[in-house]
Amino acid sequence: MKKLSCILLILIIFSTNPLIPPTLLRQQKNGANPSSTRGFVIPSAKALDTDDIVIGEGEVMIFQDQLIAPLGDIIVEEGGTLILRGTEIVFNHTGYYEHGILLRNDSTLELYDSQIIGLGNLFFFRAHGATITVENSTFWRTHAICGNTTRIIIRGSHLWALHCLNETRVDATDADLSYLLLMGDSSARVSGSQMIEIILYDRSHASVSDTNLRFIFYFDEGTATISNCTYEDEIRFEPNLCDLIILVQDEETAEPVPAVDVYLNRSWGGAVASSRTGDEGAASFRGVEEGDYMVQLVGDSYESLSVRISVLNETQRETFLITRMRAEVEETLGPGNPPPRALAPLLIAAALIFLSLGVVFRRGIKGYVDGLR
Repeated sequence: MKKLSCILLILIIFSTNPLIPPTLLRQQKNGANPSSTRGFVIPSAKALDTDDIVIGEGEVMIFQDQLIAPLGDIIVEEGGTLILRGTEIVFNHTGYYEHGILLRNDSTLELYDSQIIGLGNLFFFRAHGATITVENSTFWRTHAICGNTTRIIIRGSHLWALHCLNETRVDATDADLSYLLLMGDSSARVSGSQMIEIILYDRSHASVSDTNLRFIFYFDEGTATISNCTYEDEIRFEPNLCDLIILVQDEETAEPVPAVDVYLNRSWGGAVASSRTGDEGAASFRGVEEGDYMVQLVGDSYESLSVRISVLNETQRETFLITRMRAEVEETLGPGNPPPRALAPLLIAAALIFLSLGVVFRRGIKGYVDGLR
């Protein structure tokens, strides 16, 4: 519950933050109207439809001193590069996360003295294995979600919320980075910056130096190295402990299967515990932290099975059906061993054919004997 409450509080803060970047305020005071360039067309860019701006595979697109308000999304395809210099991209859509920016694998985004912002609502930003450079720029009103092996370099820039998944790496210096969330095996190095919160999940790690921030939240196995920083508090959430009971049954007979090895691993990898089913087909794990896990079942004469589960209850039971190997099924056929139900129809059909051939054969023999008489 503590973890859920913290997440809800963070989301409320993110979704209600009304701040507008200083550069945009200066622009509005000077009479500039971002919506006046709405529908700006990039002549050499491909489009999925009339509203989307697409930088194709291997293409390089450079904007210098432009003010752009897209009607749709901005998509950088695999191997494509988008470079902004002294340029502003303003999303002014009415829907929540209606439009935004998508970076495919091996794509590149570079911002120099530029800004990408949302006016009315948040815009989405997703990067999959991309390379991102942000220097002296503003990234505002978005949750930037970066996954796979994305690499991010931030220098003297202002970002609102940065979510790092998988093996994303962040290097931030002299930045104003309000919220930094690290998950999976992601990591960040932050120095000489201003922050509000760092939130670490799974096996993520942050190295923070010469930085002012308010809170550092730890979940799961997240860690941080803090040096010469000013902050209010470090908070580690202790997860609830649960009792997990795994029941293993034969898929064909629904009977309990004993002597099955049960391995409990973290969803991102890493062994937690192992056990073996008893005569009643049950394996127990005590004091399991709530969260997501991978359960692997390995038993003689049965196919291995891996299933992802979420452990949320104080006492939780999970039942799994495993399949007997085909070779083992064939070996069980013999004197005194009744065939499995799945093979019964085939054996019945074979018996009927044999009886029919016997009738035909007897009638043929009888006709041949009558002919001799």
